[in-house]
Amino acid sequence: MIGAVAFVAGCGNPEAEGVAPPMEASPLFGTVRVEPMKGELVLRLDRAPGKPEPAFLGVLVNDGASGVKACYVLVEVAAGVARLVNDNGAGSAAAGGDGRVANGQCEVKAGPVLRSKQRVAVRLGLKGKPGFGGAKQIYTIAMDGNGQGTELAPAGTWSFE
Repeated sequence: MIGAVAFVAGCGNPEAEGVAPPMEASPLFGTVRVEPMKGELVLRLDRAPGKPEPAFLGVLVNDGASGVKACYVLVEVAAGVARLVNDNGAGSAAAGGDGRVANGQCEVKAGPVLRSKQRVAVRLGLKGKPGFGGAKQIYTIAMDGNGQGTELAPAGTWSFE
């Protein structure tokens, strides 16, 4: 069920008051944030001093915290590969060479994963499919290679056009 984060430029608009403060710092990694930027979202982890880089950094966009029939993207940080969780919430599909991947709810376009000693970030564009429009909740997650990490944490809202 490992997947990646990807959003398509100009395909959604975060609501002005919809982006929540970052989740509490994870004891394993640091603080995960979602930042709106000109029709895109940037998913970012600011690492706590001495903490490891996560294996996966993800975002879930849905009516609630369920990966079923959702736009749920996980990024394999070291490989820089975005994966979109399948409609049934199990398994995922990797983005192609152009950074795009789709399921029944959304199409995602992931930018490159930017990594530094203190930060991991990826720019994402999202386009909702028919029937998956309107305002949705955003949740973030960070995990190590064994699936240990943060729980899904509320991070605001996203409105599909």
